[in-house]
Amino acid sequence: MIAALLASTAGIPAILAIGAQPPAGEPPATPPPVAQTAPADAPPPSTDGPRYLLSETRIHEDPELFWPGFLSGLRGFEGFHWPVGNPIYFEPPMNESHLRPIYIHHNFADGSQVGGGDLDVIAAQARIAITERLSFIATKDGYSFLDAGGLPEDEGWNDIAAGLKYTFYADPEAQLLMAAGARYQFESGDDEVLQGNVPELSPFFSIAKGFDRFHIIAAITDRISLDGGDGNNVLQWDLHLDCDIAPDILPGFAPFFELHGLHYLDDGDRVALNVGGIDYANLGSDNVSGSTVITAGIGARWELSPHASFGIGYHHALTNVNADTFEDRLTIDFILRW
Repeated sequence: MIAALLASTAGIPAILAIGAQPPAGEPPATPPPVAQTAPADAPPPSTDGPRYLLSETRIHEDPELFWPGFLSGLRGFEGFHWPVGNPIYFEPPMNESHLRPIYIHHNFADGSQVGGGDLDVIAAQARIAITERLSFIATKDGYSFLDAGGLPEDEGWNDIAAGLKYTFYADPEAQLLMAAGARYQFESGDDEVLQGNVPELSPFFSIAKGFDRFHIIAAITDRISLDGGDGNNVLQWDLHLDCDIAPDILPGFAPFFELHGLHYLDDGDRVALNVGGIDYANLGSDNVSGSTVITAGIGARWELSPHASFGIGYHHALTNVNADTFEDRLTIDFILRW
């Protein structure tokens, strides 16, 4: 009986196969689509995190050295891009450890009291995260080559400035952080390149806010001469706007626009000039009170990896270029992060 049942069902698959064929004259049914595999060179899908040109792999996982935050600083804000312009005094609120070589080519206005010419600066900044919120900052040093029309051509060492920064507010979810700090400038440079003029204390406040791929960073700094009339009291402010314009095509590439303002709050009595030292020097000029220098710049920063980025910016004076010593400037930097 079982053998008979098996014999009677043996032809069912064949019958079903015959029944599955389309009627005569109709095309066969289209097979279901096969999942396509993305080509090997296709860009990775977009993510909410930071993007990098060469590698997104970190070479370490923030090992705890001595105490939490030492060297690693404050994580969660890696999507922000470090500003390029006004590198000595524009201190953003991000807390990290890095070394930052800088090259500056600065042109003086032909109609100013210095009679045109240029200045080249080679320097390096260092920042060391002491805790998640506190860092040591060394923002001024290096060597200058001065070739101004009204001054002897010379070269020499710059002043040294260093201080502390504390990031007192940080909200990674809102991409908002704020910091305050101060730096002290020593009279350590050579007067042949307009350095070594006056000790200077410069307290500052900075804030940064991220909106997806768009970032805003702003800061205000008061440069206070500690030798009275030998220097000027100078108020500076900075604004940086950037955007990761095409993270899938140009990962890590962020063009920026910057504005920088500098206001001389008083006169000094050291030199008889109607131009000041802008952000390069504190000359103590006796006829600059109330004078303002505003510059605008464009450029880009390219994040190469979590540990390296390249920045370049061109800035030009918006106010009367003959009223001070700023006509235009090229700034190039390279950041090596912990």
